Formats: sequence, C-alpha cells, structure tokens
Amino acid sequence: MLITVASILDLAVVRAGQPEVIAGAEALETPVRWVHVSEQLELTDLLQGGELILSTGLLVGADPQAAETQLRDLERAGAAGVIVELPAGREPTELALRRAAAGAALPVVILHQRVRFVELTEAVHRLIVAEQMEQLEASRRIHELFTDLVLNDASAEDIVVAAASELDAAVLLEDPSGRVLHVHVPGAGSAPAAVAAALARRDGAGVRELVSVRESAWGRLVVPGREDASARHVAQRAAQALALHLMAERDARDLAQLAQSAFLTELASWGAGEEAAEQRAASLGLASAGRVVPLVIRMEGAGGDPLALSRLERELRAELSDAVGQAGATALVGHAGVDALAVLLAPSAKAQRGATLDRVAHALAGGAGRQSAAAEHDDAGRGRFIGVGPAGAGVLEAVAGLAEASHVAAAAQRLGRGAHPGRPWFTAADVRLPGLVAMLAEDARVQRYAAAELGPLTTPGREGDLALLRAMVDTGGAKARVAQRLFLSRPAVYHRISRLEEELGVSLQDPASLTSLAVALLVHDLG
Repeated sequence: MLITVASILDLAVVRAGQPEVIAGAEALETPVRWVHVSEQLELTDLLQGGELILSTGLLVGADPQAAETQLRDLERAGAAGVIVELPAGREPTELALRRAAAGAALPVVILHQRVRFVELTEAVHRLIVAEQMEQLEASRRIHELFTDLVLNDASAEDIVVAAASELDAAVLLEDPSGRVLHVHVPGAGSAPAAVAAALARRDGAGVRELVSVRESAWGRLVVPGREDASARHVAQRAAQALALHLMAERDARDLAQLAQSAFLTELASWGAGEEAAEQRAASLGLASAGRVVPLVIRMEGAGGDPLALSRLERELRAELSDAVGQAGATALVGHAGVDALAVLLAPSAKAQRGATLDRVAHALAGGAGRQSAAAEHDDAGRGRFIGVGPAGAGVLEAVAGLAEASHVAAAAQRLGRGAHPGRPWFTAADVRLPGLVAMLAEDARVQRYAAAELGPLTTPGREGDLALLRAMVDTGGAKARVAQRLFLSRPAVYHRISRLEEELGVSLQDPASLTSLAVALLVHDLG
C-alpha cells in the first residue's frame, strides 16, 4: 500500500481532528516518506523530501508573511504536506494560515479538533514500516521469480510473459533497431488485437529498461502506460534475467563455435580415418547424408578495424545459422583467415545441392524480400562473397575442397560483383583465368609483366590503340569482326593492326601472343 497524504487523512486518529484541506487538494496523492513534528515551518535544511509536517501553528499568527514564505520553501524542499492543529479559540491564527496558504500547491490541512500527535505519528510510522516490509517481500518474491526462470533455462519469451503476468500489464521486448521480438498481454497472450493495442502504446508513456550484455546494448523492455516504482522494479529484474539468459546462450554458442573451428583446423592433418571424422562431425551437429559441400565466405566492411570485423563475424554467423536451419541443412563453421569463414554444408537428404546453396546465399545477401536492404549493405561495403569447392562424399573429401573454395571466394571478391551480376555464389568455373589473374594482380612481377606486354599503350592518349588491342583479344584476332565492332573500314583496321604489331614487336595473329596480351589486359583492368 502506498502511503500518501490522502491515506493519512483517512486514518481514524486524523478524522477525529476534523481535517480541512485549505490548499493543495490536487496533490493529496503525494507519497509520504516520514512524519516530522515541528513548531516552526522553517525546516528546509532538515528535510530530504517526502516528509509530512505536523505543527500547532504557534508561529503562524505572529508573522503571516513569514509563514507564506516558509510554505513556499517547504514546497521547493519537497515536503509532502503540512497539517496544523487549530482548535476553536485560535481564529486569528487560522485566518493568517489561510492567507499564507492561498494559491499553494503544497497540501495544507487544518485540524479543527485537538489530536495526540504521538498517536498520529505512531499510526503513520506503522503504515510506513508495513509498506516497507511489503516492498521487501515483493522484492524478494520478484527476485526469486526471475532467478528461478534463469536457473531453469527459461527463454526470452518466458521472461517477458512472467514480467507481464507479475505487473498485469502488457510487456514488449525490442531489439536495438526497435523491432518487437516478443509481446505478452495478460489475459490475451499474443492475440492480434491485444498485441496491436500494446504496439500502438509503446511510443507513449511507460517504463523502458535497457537490456545490456557485457556492456553492449542488446535491446529493451517496454511496459506501456506504466511509470510506477513497481513497474520499474519488475522491468529491471526482467532485464537482468534476460541479460543472464543471453550471456548463457552466447557462452554455449561460443563453445560450440570454438569446438567446430578446432575440429575444422584439426581435419587439415587428420589421421584417424574417415569413420572417426564422420562420427566427430556428427557429434558437432553435421548430418551429412553422404554429401558435404565446402564453402568459404569472405566479408567486407571492417576496414581493418578488429572490433568492426568481430561485429561483422557475429552477424554473419547468426545469419548463417538461421539460413542453414531454414534450408533444412546442417553445417560446421570455422575460420578461413581473419576476414572469412570456412563452412562444411550438408544439404538435407532430399534437397538439391544448388537449391540449398541458393537459399543460404540469398538469405545472407538479404533474401528476395529484402533486396533494398542487401543493396544498402553492399553500398556500405558489407558484401559477402561465397566461394564453393567440389562437393565431397564425406567430411575429409569436402575439407580438401576448402582450399579451392577459398581461392574462388577471394577471386570473386577481387573481381567484384560486376563480373557476375546477380550471382549469389561462385565456383571455379565462374572465375576461371580472370580469377587467377585477380589473385596475382598485385604481385610486382605480374605488374612488370603486364607493363612489358602492353608497352606504351597504357599512357594517356593511347585509349584508341588499347581498345583496338582489346577487340583483337576478344575476337581471337578476327580482323573483320574487329572492324565491325569498332565501326571502321577493313583497310583502316588492317593498317592500324600492322602499326600496332610493329610497335609491340609481336604478331596479333599468333594465339600465344593474343593469350599473353589478354592476361596483360586483365592485370591492367584490375590495377
């Protein structure tokens, strides 16, 4: 029970004094923390806020102007109210008090009959102590409720339901972006109409409690329409329970990730045989059904920042886990360098390899229904490039294909999306020679080779000759097709080709020369 000025005025000992509220009637629900008896109203230095002042008003009649000033000071000091005992025969003091209290927001009450202040204070203090005991009992019960939920491995939804039931009010759990993950309305559960009503009120008044996991904001609990101490207390304990639940869940997930990463590293030098490898993979959650596809997923967007890279990896792992589960597949995930993940993907027994890869890749890119979000990610440099190696009949055979998958992913990343627009994942057949050249393009020896092959054609002003050479490479040296492509007459093309051959010192009809020049052009385009 909350002790207020109004509840104290309703006590029998106070009613016997015939109380009359002469000011501050709108503030009678102000909570009372303690009762203080004094014959002077100049108490501001002694108050901490929430005190109800009891007085016989002996000094009011002596200086009404000072009494008015002192009442205003009590308001500013946070006093809950003032009760003055003025029985018959003290009309001048009563008149002075009424003048002093005129317009005061602080509750000011006159007792027209004498009361024993000791009885009044004892009654109020009993109520205050009882309220404190009630609060302690409620705090203990709430603490035990949420502690039991955590110890019994309750889900986030279970914790939200418990908080809503305890408060008999709607409770919502939001993620950091404001998406509502769980809603519960007592008596209605998750009924659409009740949920809609709670959602409509979540931006208004109410308690909002942050859910933090290891100093990182994970989300928040919202209790729409409630701002009382009980709602704040329950929301705080529920938020702590959610944080403990999330930490336990993350720790368990981290242990599983470490075990999978260690196993994939160990497989590089595995000597215990195929059967042992399959058993160990199965114990870590891989249901291969005789088909395992090696993948390497490269990430962009960290810019060399270890914290940003760690965040991107956590996001990728979470999305990958969801995507694999939705595709009905299983997977083992480890590291393939600082900015890439190695994956052994096992499609379900009935699923096609390509269909499973498409579902997983599209989910990681944003999915069919989230193309705009995927585009935003790419614009922000958060691209994911998936390289796929040859599928294996077992774990060991698939692990051998991770090296090819890593090369393909790195080559696809180097070539960029423009090389294969709309392609969700890549194989060696997709990157071919351009992929190999892309991987080697930054090598100084390769750059010197390209410069020697192309000679002066890369200098400003030689764009026309470079275009002619590119047309010869693309057409395999077919001069007639080159003329059509460049919209030139054949004699003009023959003349320009002859001059170019003389300058480069090679024959543009020789397949070996065209191949060498094609590689040099790839290096030039990539650099």
